[in-house]
Amino acid sequence: MGKTIKKTTFAKKVFKKKKAHAYYKDTERLRKGTFQAALKSVLKSSSGRKDIAFNEAGRLAKKHMDTVPLKERAGYPIVRAKGSVDPKNWVSGKGVKVMVDFARYAGLPDDWGQGVKTTIATSHSKPGGAGGTYTVFVAPDGKLFYHKGPAEEYAKKKFSIEAGRKGQEHAKELMAIQARRFAFDFEAQAVVKVDPDESLFKVLNPRERKYLPSKKEFHVGIVSARRAQSHEGIVDIARVQSAFTQAGVTPTWYVDAGSLKDYKALGLNAKVGGKLTAARNMALKDAKKAGKVCVQCSDDISAWEYRVGKQATERTDEAANAAYDASKRLIVSPVAAARFMLAKMRGAPEKKKPKLGGVYMLSSCSRTFGCGTGPFVRKSFILGDFFVVDRGSKCLFDPKMTLKEDYDFTCSHLKENGSVMRCNRLTLVVKHYSNSGGAVATRDKKGVEERKNIAILKRKWPNAIFDHRTRKNEVNLRWKDKGEAGEAPTASRARKGAMKKVVVNRAVSKKAIAKTSRTSVKKTIVKKTNGCTNLPPNAVLACTEKESKTEYISLRCKQVAGKTVSEACNGSINFTDAKGNVRIYRGTDCKYDIACGVLVAKGKGSKN
Repeated sequence: MGKTIKKTTFAKKVFKKKKAHAYYKDTERLRKGTFQAALKSVLKSSSGRKDIAFNEAGRLAKKHMDTVPLKERAGYPIVRAKGSVDPKNWVSGKGVKVMVDFARYAGLPDDWGQGVKTTIATSHSKPGGAGGTYTVFVAPDGKLFYHKGPAEEYAKKKFSIEAGRKGQEHAKELMAIQARRFAFDFEAQAVVKVDPDESLFKVLNPRERKYLPSKKEFHVGIVSARRAQSHEGIVDIARVQSAFTQAGVTPTWYVDAGSLKDYKALGLNAKVGGKLTAARNMALKDAKKAGKVCVQCSDDISAWEYRVGKQATERTDEAANAAYDASKRLIVSPVAAARFMLAKMRGAPEKKKPKLGGVYMLSSCSRTFGCGTGPFVRKSFILGDFFVVDRGSKCLFDPKMTLKEDYDFTCSHLKENGSVMRCNRLTLVVKHYSNSGGAVATRDKKGVEERKNIAILKRKWPNAIFDHRTRKNEVNLRWKDKGEAGEAPTASRARKGAMKKVVVNRAVSKKAIAKTSRTSVKKTIVKKTNGCTNLPPNAVLACTEKESKTEYISLRCKQVAGKTVSEACNGSINFTDAKGNVRIYRGTDCKYDIACGVLVAKGKGSKN
């Protein structure tokens, strides 16, 4: 069946509008002076003075200000002199508490600090004034100064720009850390609106519902790298983190050593995982050690969707699209999705259960509503963006692979356990090639790394991994039902496979098969299943000097050139038509290309 044209768009219901957001009045990015203004606002509010006017601090800014340690504030001394007063104990001569400031005067020496204190109303204070606080310089011995001149006299040195350069650089670093944490928390506060878990679990049959696991069974590992410093990366990280925490599970982030500090600064449970496959294997081993099921997730998923609906009864794009449009869309939590997949895996009818479950690899699952596809498949590729590995699995990722490691992992599970569980109706809204950091950083424009990993896959799984027919540096996984993927099928297996196709495609009835020899049956397959009644099956196709004015026809002719008619029309070759739909090359297409003069059939039985 061809590729359907329906595309999934990010639902408005995933996140509530920002106007309904509790922190809407706060900005996404921290500006210089935000925390200092919040600190002064809090001090004025707590002073109890009625004669001053001030704006209340934003809730998110106030929350962050309270969580920033004193040592991470710019006003904290860069170097603590021996015997100096601890900044947490700063007080004025009248016993007024002095708070460590978030700003720092440009010329302040490294061993001096800067603080903010409340002021006391005097006879000169006017109602509605803007006072109430004062910024002070604090000497190592705790003495306060309200002006630079007296402070310089006491320090016996000038407060020059050069003297305070180290302090300014330190303040800039602290500001960057606080800005990232501020942006992270802003996004994490967004209320994710998901459908009740039960609406998804209704899809399970009674047997599968018995295997529905609790949230405590999961160890969630998120593999990430170099994404905690950019605003885009922080937003993505915050959304994934909040999707899990709001569902009651705290994930572990497996990151590169150079980024560990940045991820921890966001308040994440992070650890060094190494490169891609090493981090994936560490997550698997951590889950095994804890006796839990491993869930692995990408760091840039915005939403998890499930489609509930009836399958199309016709094998056409129109029928599949109609069934897709009639289906109900559920926005589910990642934890509910993992529980659902694990219940399907454990509730599988066969004795040897699948140990790997995953989601559909495209953002739209409209194609899976077509006749003959089905909502669950057992021998197909499992995408590495979100998958579940049950307890007892012995499979690990190949450390030699830097990309396409999920293809190898799928093949390992198919060989070890005989099947996997892919939920074709469960899809992700995810960035894959456009985001910065992570696996994207491993890819190169020339595709050298892609081809290197494809070569590894082909060596390991020669009868399961094939080049994609239309996409450069991409592959398809087609697992054989009989024998291991690494085995070359024998002649008898090939004949049995041909006989099986006859039954499945119903091109020839069972009675006809019984009465006809295998040779005649194989000829009947070529003629009836592919519409090649007037074309000799063993004739070899070749391109002529004539070129079609239609680009896609020229391209498909080049695809089938060098193949016999039966090989070209057996359903294994796809092409993209003028409307962008992926279609199977059939006998009718072959006859059309020959009639147009752009293709010719040569050899046994042909007239050429």
